[in-house]
Amino acid sequence: MQVESATKWRVPPLDLSAVSVLTNETERRWNHGNNHGTGGTTNHAGRESNPPSSQTAIKKIQYGADGLPIDPRDWTRANVWTWLINLAQSEGLDISPELAQKFPMNGKALCLMSLDMYLSRVPIGGKMLYRDFRVRLARAMSL
Repeated sequence: MQVESATKWRVPPLDLSAVSVLTNETERRWNHGNNHGTGGTTNHAGRESNPPSSQTAIKKIQYGADGLPIDPRDWTRANVWTWLINLAQSEGLDISPELAQKFPMNGKALCLMSLDMYLSRVPIGGKMLYRDFRVRLARAMSL
């Protein structure tokens, strides 16, 4: 078996000497594509370096009477477990250590779950958990 020379298949280097792009032109194109009139100046990475004060607002999480954030999408794993245990106690479901282990997720992950997914984890009470979560989510989205 004869091996062909590796130099036969070598690709010549790309000659970029004829290409010239002015720095100002590159920045203008980048800024035009990424700065949508927000009022801040854009740095070389396309991120605003000093955005206007209206865009620096941080979402403030509001809590309900049960101590959980009103918006379930803001729930942490600990919030999900608190919700599970509180709801199980109030509805008379079996509270076991495995209940929290069946939902090792945050609120955003719960948003992605279907009724069948709840029922596969908790056959008795899954529908009630699903309904309560969806009511809370709908309430939060209407605010």
